[in-house]
Amino acid sequence: AVSCLGVKILPEKIVDIHAHAFDDKIAVKATENLHHYYDIQPAADGRLVHLTESAKKNKIDKLVVCATATKPKQVQMINDYVSSLLSEHIVGFGTLHCDFDEMDAEINRFKELGLSGIKFHPIFQGFKIDDDKAMQMYEKIGSKFPVLIHVGDKNVKDATPGRLASVMKELPQVTFIAAHLGGYGEWEEAKKYLIGKNMYIDTSSSIRFLPPEESAAIIRAHGTDRVLFGTDYPLSNHKFEFECMKKLNLTNDEYEKIYWKNAFQLLNLK
Repeated sequence: AVSCLGVKILPEKIVDIHAHAFDDKIAVKATENLHHYYDIQPAADGRLVHLTESAKKNKIDKLVVCATATKPKQVQMINDYVSSLLSEHIVGFGTLHCDFDEMDAEINRFKELGLSGIKFHPIFQGFKIDDDKAMQMYEKIGSKFPVLIHVGDKNVKDATPGRLASVMKELPQVTFIAAHLGGYGEWEEAKKYLIGKNMYIDTSSSIRFLPPEESAAIIRAHGTDRVLFGTDYPLSNHKFEFECMKKLNLTNDEYEKIYWKNAFQLLNLK
């Protein structure tokens, strides 16, 4: 374990709740698209081999690999792909799409596939977080699976923290994980609408862009029982995110919760 100011910050177990690994055929192109959209230099090319190498090198106990269908016809194929990656160290979050016709059957199929949650990126999937079709989709998911959802965007207002807050008010039975400390690039709005509410947030693509004291304040205001460590690989990597986490100067107990305890409890990991 590594120490900072006397605090052990890398526990025996670490869960990366938010990572992406694309099929080798599309990995480079998919990662380039992320680079162009977010103007962030990727840390890797998006292939699973690099993610698993980093996980092994940095003693990551569990990787939660997420995927998103930008078209309805991709849903089953992507869920099959994520399912094929599952192992002792890889947990899978599948996907759905607002315009996918066999929603109920696919949600039931998640259990057969061994998937543990559902990932949405409203911007890339072309829907507003709180539109009618999306609300119907969340309602079908209900309490069956946690929902990791991208929140915040500098270009459009389809995925704002305020929109997610309105969804949560209508559908309290759904367990949401708001990525990026509640809203990529929209942390002030996240503080206003989401922080402290009954949902989870992850640290991906956020603590690297905020002053450490601001990240720590958001995390503590929300409650460290509901914060999850994530890298957003391939946009970042484990080593770099550990350095960002170290600067937060949280307590040993807080680091333990964020790095693995909260995820183990939420996803019933062993």
